[in-house]
Amino acid sequence: MTTSEGIGTYARVLFELANVADAVDAVGAGLQTIVETVVGSVELRDALADESITPEKKREIMREIFAGSVAPEAVAIAMLAIERGLGGSLGAISARFGEIAEAERGIVVAEVTTAIPLNDALRASLTEKLAAALGRPVSLRERVDEAILGGIRINVAGRVLDGSLSSQLDAMRATLSNASQGGEA
Repeated sequence: MTTSEGIGTYARVLFELANVADAVDAVGAGLQTIVETVVGSVELRDALADESITPEKKREIMREIFAGSVAPEAVAIAMLAIERGLGGSLGAISARFGEIAEAERGIVVAEVTTAIPLNDALRASLTEKLAAALGRPVSLRERVDEAILGGIRINVAGRVLDGSLSSQLDAMRATLSNASQGGEA
């Protein structure tokens, strides 16, 4: 099994467990907490990757840190992935889990690119307007790209809505370069 197949398998199994337990949101949040904790701690990351530490000791470490504060399904999948050498892929498993959960719930993912980060009010307004236009719940994937200069670019449901300043300037350049030259004859 390739790493990407493993990631997909772990994410799918975790989704099925979470769905049966009616805890998809809690499991997703728990897995994200595990990822953030492992990534944020060099000692923890090194301990979980250290082959001289037994799997039992690694499970004990994970239980000590996350028991009671994180959904048990998330801890179990994280421990299994670590034992199978996929500890470095926990972030990818978490991302894939989120994608599966959104697809299963009928949530449309909109990739939003702006020159500066969105504030909460604009994020809520944009989510509401896209959901109303598409007739389905929407989840935003935000990205900041200063190269667009201003405005917004949205990729959703196979369409690109580009209201970025850079694309408007490009359109103006094209129009001006194709315009006939005026002046005296």
